Amino acid sequence: MSKKNAILVLMLFSCWSGPENPAVQAKYDFNDVEKLFINSISDHSNMLGSGAMITNSLTHNFLKYGYAVNASNHSLLEVQIDQGKNSLELHCIITEFTDSEMIVVPYRHEDRGYTKTVVQQTSDIDQQEEKSKSSQLQTSTTTTHAGKVREGNMVEYTHSKVGVMLKMIDKRSGDLVWSNSYWYSGLELQRTIDLCLKNSIIQINKLFQ
Repeated sequence: MSKKNAILVLMLFSCWSGPENPAVQAKYDFNDVEKLFINSISDHSNMLGSGAMITNSLTHNFLKYGYAVNASNHSLLEVQIDQGKNSLELHCIITEFTDSEMIVVPYRHEDRGYTKTVVQQTSDIDQQEEKSKSSQLQTSTTTTHAGKVREGNMVEYTHSKVGVMLKMIDKRSGDLVWSNSYWYSGLELQRTIDLCLKNSIIQINKLFQ
């Protein structure tokens, strides 16, 4: 497989959004939601500032889908949904957050060499005896090829991985009305975050249509 085709395969199969279908409270009326509040997102243990990166990507994707976002309260961002009366809180837990890394892997290849023997046979007829009698002459040639050792380092790259668990809770009743998990693996961290969160906003957007 060529490098170009390998990258194409990675792009096609690197994303997978958790459970195929989100968990939704069937009786909840999402058409009666006025506002969605995005709660403060804690950092993942792997990286300081990851919570802010996820938050920025969430608001960015909400804006892309035409929602008005009020960021005056940084601990509780406000997304305008409709002219209903209910409010929802969006909670996010970062389940996986790993930046790509370059790894130097040493290698050693040992060629032990080989020995090749060629055997040749020829017939020798004795003219002074009966012509029907003959003897076989056998000769052999042996060639030895010395081995060699190759040592060096290979550079390998790990992929960025981002995983989140999202849930929406009715602000008045405290009922859990929607939940799903998403993860994405890609070559660059910021793009991995954006594509992971984009999938979640696509599903959330469908609830209010």
